[in-house]
Amino acid sequence: MKKLLQGTLIIISCFVVAVLFSCSENSAKLKAAIEEANKECPISLGIAGEMTSMTYSNNTVEILFSFDEQFTNIDKLAANPARVKETVMTAMVNERSKPLFDLMVEANANFRVIFKGKSSGKEAKMELQLSELEDLMKKPMASNEEKLRLTIAQTNLQMPMDTGTGVVITELFDRGDAVIYKAKVSKKEQLSMIANSIEEVKNSQKLMFKMMGTAEKVFFRMVIDAGKDIGYLYTADGTDEQVEIIQTNAELKEILQ
Repeated sequence: MKKLLQGTLIIISCFVVAVLFSCSENSAKLKAAIEEANKECPISLGIAGEMTSMTYSNNTVEILFSFDEQFTNIDKLAANPARVKETVMTAMVNERSKPLFDLMVEANANFRVIFKGKSSGKEAKMELQLSELEDLMKKPMASNEEKLRLTIAQTNLQMPMDTGTGVVITELFDRGDAVIYKAKVSKKEQLSMIANSIEEVKNSQKLMFKMMGTAEKVFFRMVIDAGKDIGYLYTADGTDEQVEIIQTNAELKEILQ
């Protein structure tokens, strides 16, 4: 089965871990830190796209992401600015990112993230003014559960998502014990094939998970740290049959080793 990328989750996860962590280890001056980070661009996010640039001008730190619109719906991001802003702000408050944002506050800088569609050129923006950055840095760090909740909600803005294999992901939800993708197949016969080859499908998923990029691994780490499994719940029109395939928390840890 084709691995479904996490849509906007990729933006948040890779942004926090890859971008901000590298910045926090660089120069004590904001300009030098941003210039140093920009040398690493473009940073691949897998087949979904890339972090194209990180710049500091006109008193604003700006990060540009370019995305394949097969995986990220730019229109939906633009139509939900409050949700995008909430998710980004929650994800940013962590020990790794704090040094960079402290620098931004000291420099009286604003912050902007631009999400751009590669084919259409459409853009969605998230902006934080200096006062918002100052308030943000005073807040306690969000729990892993809170970050997971927000990234799941953010990912659902992208639904439905066609994997291109006759499977459409309609929803991502936290069942408590596992984070579950609801997956609808196009034909009852396809559902029966999955039901009759669960181990083969599961092993195929494991192989693809092992080839995940940084962004997907960050999401998996988030799920692992929350003590949850990851699963796919397959359904098809015309039947009440459901097929569930679960990768346990222990299996996820093994995959990421």
